Amino acid sequence: MNMNSLLSINKSGLNGLQKSMDVVSNNIANVNTIGYKNRDTTFQELLNNQTSTQEVGLSPQATRTALNEGLEVNQENINFAQGSLQNTASPYDLAVEGQGFFGVYDQNNNMLLTRDGDFHRNSNGELVNQQGYRLSIETTVPQNRWPAGNVRIDANGSINVKDGERTVQVGRIPLYSTNNTNNLQAVGNNMYRLANGAQLNTSLNGGLGTIQQYHLENSTVDLSDSMSNMIITQRAYGMNTKAVQAADEMLGIVNKFSE
Repeated sequence: MNMNSLLSINKSGLNGLQKSMDVVSNNIANVNTIGYKNRDTTFQELLNNQTSTQEVGLSPQATRTALNEGLEVNQENINFAQGSLQNTASPYDLAVEGQGFFGVYDQNNNMLLTRDGDFHRNSNGELVNQQGYRLSIETTVPQNRWPAGNVRIDANGSINVKDGERTVQVGRIPLYSTNNTNNLQAVGNNMYRLANGAQLNTSLNGGLGTIQQYHLENSTVDLSDSMSNMIITQRAYGMNTKAVQAADEMLGIVNKFSE
């Protein structure tokens, strides 16, 4: 193994650890974000060409991955485990207990999925999230014509408004899911887009979970675990930095004596 290969290995380690630190930092920053799902990274060792006195050298035409290359970040995983629920005072604060997602429509009318149930009614009477995206509702009464009164949202998503002595069902909130959560691509603000070709499942009868009114789902980030991961990653990064410095010093010595 030459010095350039050694530097290349250290560089791959630094890049991978920096990506890991970015993920850990993002988790810590979102420890109190409603509906946030913890992320983690997995590492993969690149093809390792063992060196020994009997080693047969690789040909000049060998591909880049045929050399000692260190590691790379394999992927960033999102843990969609159920978060704990907290009580709130707003009738439009909703949480999913189960595997389902709320559906919201962005400004281009594209469907996005989210676990963040912090909704409110806008000036048009529509239920929207904090970004102003409309909640997917199977309405029986247009939202701008809902009667004034106490709103009750049942576990199956049925929306009922008590208007005087009578109760009117004005709509129902469906839940959505997919066969594989790896098909969900994060687009920011706790929302996910379905990958092209992935199947979207929907349920209006509780098959994907139940809806809890006056509740919000807490972040699934474990702060103590994330802090530990941050310290471990920082120390590993520091060790790789020292290895780069040592390789640079040795390369300087070699160059000095070759002059």
